[in-house]
Amino acid sequence: MLNPALSAVAVMILFTMATAQRVRLVGGDNPHEGRLEVYYYAIWGTVCDDYFTHASAKVVCYMLGYGHVGQFIGNHYGAGCGTIWLDNVQCRGTETNIADCSHRSWGSHGCGHNEDASVSCITVRLVGGERPREGRLEVHYNGTWGTVCDDGFNDAAARVVCHIYGHIGRFIGNRYDAGNGTVWLDELQCNGRETSIANCAHRDWDSHNCNHSEDVSVSCPAVRLTGCQSSQEGRLEVFHDGIWGTVCGVPFARGSGPRSIRYSLYPHMSPRPKGHLDRFSRFCRDDYRDRQTDRREQ
Repeated sequence: MLNPALSAVAVMILFTMATAQRVRLVGGDNPHEGRLEVYYYAIWGTVCDDYFTHASAKVVCYMLGYGHVGQFIGNHYGAGCGTIWLDNVQCRGTETNIADCSHRSWGSHGCGHNEDASVSCITVRLVGGERPREGRLEVHYNGTWGTVCDDGFNDAAARVVCHIYGHIGRFIGNRYDAGNGTVWLDELQCNGRETSIANCAHRDWDSHNCNHSEDVSVSCPAVRLTGCQSSQEGRLEVFHDGIWGTVCGVPFARGSGPRSIRYSLYPHMSPRPKGHLDRFSRFCRDDYRDRQTDRREQ
């Protein structure tokens, strides 16, 4: 018969091993992001990206002490090695341990290390905007939300901000007024291909020569024009539920046609005089008219 004290220790060990004791982010450009690794049965291993989402990233960042913030950044920090501990991780985003999320059995997977998930615990939000995905830029760092100074900021930096939405991005000056509290970043210089603004060149965190009148505003429009050399004309596509798709060629309703699309793409530009037909509007209308003619001739 087992000693009761030893039995209690065995039960405690089994209970402890049923959860991930620790997580870490490896290989990142800064301590707040990298390839996700989980410590289980005294071994560090990776996590497959199947079903992994921003919600799962939030749980990881909570375990690291950043609160429920964070984003999944694909396989940005490359392949790990050794054990792949988790696959098919599906979180709501409110769990306190990644082991509490739905997943396959520990060590059971259908992945290679080229699918190892990467996570960033530096996240952004757009505050005070007139429409979704537009507003004053704020960054969550060391448990605190703060603003970004406009020195050096441009459309390339805005594209990095909007990467979390899968959108193009535009810098729209200081449109949404001053924030308050900490100014986290200054002299931010991005090439537009980074997955986080923390990877762009910048002064040290909380080092700046700005005031809140210089707080950056950003627009992440959910529409784009593709298929032409010019950025001001092309096939209209809309971003919804993580996917770009086209718009059926039916007549635009009043107020939803080229003029409103133009504002979505170029919100920093002043409105054209009423009745003005710019190149973009002419393309949209001519394209629709040509397709209608083709249909009648068929």
